Amino acid sequence: MKYLTLVLVFLLFSCNEFKNGNNSEMDVITSETPINSKTKTGIPEGALRADFIGNRDSVYAFIKEIDTSTKTTLISFEKDKLPEISIPESLGAHLKILKLKNFDQDNLLVNAISLDTNFNEYHLFVWKDSMWNQPVNRFYIHKSNMSDTLIPIKDNPKDSMQVIRYYSVFEMDQTSEKKYSWRLEQESVLIEE
Repeated sequence: MKYLTLVLVFLLFSCNEFKNGNNSEMDVITSETPINSKTKTGIPEGALRADFIGNRDSVYAFIKEIDTSTKTTLISFEKDKLPEISIPESLGAHLKILKLKNFDQDNLLVNAISLDTNFNEYHLFVWKDSMWNQPVNRFYIHKSNMSDTLIPIKDNPKDSMQVIRYYSVFEMDQTSEKKYSWRLEQESVLIEE
């Protein structure tokens, strides 16, 4: 019985993707810029320069490799000054610099291109004690909840030891055509020291 349930769920999602015409893997691969293509300055295209270490010595971060066979994205840093970051179950990423008052250095916010293209997957990385740490767990925002003004994670103005992060929650909705919707929620999260 449980195998029949799994097959039915798989068919439901497969038919829905076929009906909507989603071919996420092709869209992602063709929309990515060439990896490791260098600009005239020698910095990889799309690289971001920031003070990740906290010593005012900026280094750049860039997408080094997208391995579609293992579905892994590799983020590298200028002259290997910092260890690489591997993002599993992703087909690329967009990098952003995030400044939070809890940290002296810049933080790396990774918007990973999830295998399910209906979601934006976020990872926050902070360089601390000679290694990359994630002070908050990864989180997802459904594409129906995204807007140009939404900042997925930010300082909590009421508590300096916390950040506010947004995420999407599945909700049964009898009024919608699909009978469900995704609601945008926010929560205050204590920064792990």
